[in-house]
Amino acid sequence: MNSLTSRIVAALTVASGAAVLLGPVPVAVTGGLLLAFVLPGLALIGVLFRRRELTTVERSVLTPALSMGVLIVAGLVINLVQVRIDRVSWTVSTVAVTLIALLISRRTTVRPATVPVAKPADDSLDALFAGDDTAGEDNAPRPVGEKQVRIDVGEHTVRLPTRSADAGDTVLMSVAPVAADPQSPAPQQRGRLVKQLLPLVVVALILGGASWISFATSRTTHNTTVTALSAAPSGPVTSGGTRTVQVSASGLIAGDGPYTVRVSGSSGRTALERTVAVTGDGTWTERLTLPGAQRLTVNLYRAGDTTAYRTLFISAVD
Repeated sequence: MNSLTSRIVAALTVASGAAVLLGPVPVAVTGGLLLAFVLPGLALIGVLFRRRELTTVERSVLTPALSMGVLIVAGLVINLVQVRIDRVSWTVSTVAVTLIALLISRRTTVRPATVPVAKPADDSLDALFAGDDTAGEDNAPRPVGEKQVRIDVGEHTVRLPTRSADAGDTVLMSVAPVAADPQSPAPQQRGRLVKQLLPLVVVALILGGASWISFATSRTTHNTTVTALSAAPSGPVTSGGTRTVQVSASGLIAGDGPYTVRVSGSSGRTALERTVAVTGDGTWTERLTLPGAQRLTVNLYRAGDTTAYRTLFISAVD
């Protein structure tokens, strides 16, 4: 990724984060989609594949895939550090990952190395000529006075014989392969192998880290107590217009008690209220006499709360 593209992606990232946190709904949705499916992937491509020229199809596939991977890993990390997962945490995490990836990409940009070439002195040009004056590569006799220029090009050696002025103007050229050292692999092959394996190693590390975070999170949340509020089917309506309903609560925590159960009708007026003390097993059950001709709302409150912790609706009985 060149410098101009990096600056454009960085500017879009900051603008998208500000739009999600401060902008109106249409602008926030647009910025959120960019942070979820485009910008983190573009930044990570510049880090993970900086030594490889990707095709348009590869970029189209890797950009949303890496972006969604950032969302998954960021969500696991946020949950692991026990931070609330909401719009702010999602936005901060995706913006941070994108900007950090852009910074790493710019610092690790590979610049072509230049190898200085020393110009030989005029009196040392004869050092470029090598070979036997009397025998060629195929052991054939070589004319007297013929010298040979040897140039190594990649895996081959170019031999450029020259003749003296007396031998005429004929120039012969032959290309012979350079014998490779069987003891050590070619540097180009090692570099190509590293380039091919590096993305796989990075993907394996990401998947391994995500699996470890997921496992650690499942162990942490395995013993989490869940508070539930339920009711059995209502009994028949009596002549007085009331009915009996068995209401139960489970998963009550002593530190959050005492709890309060408040039943209100369709008009919002409180029809019944009970204080629930937490028992040893954290459960509570009671048969309540409630109005039968209206829909009822049962709210469970923790000690000191003004907002219902659990809510249950009981339909009317004809």
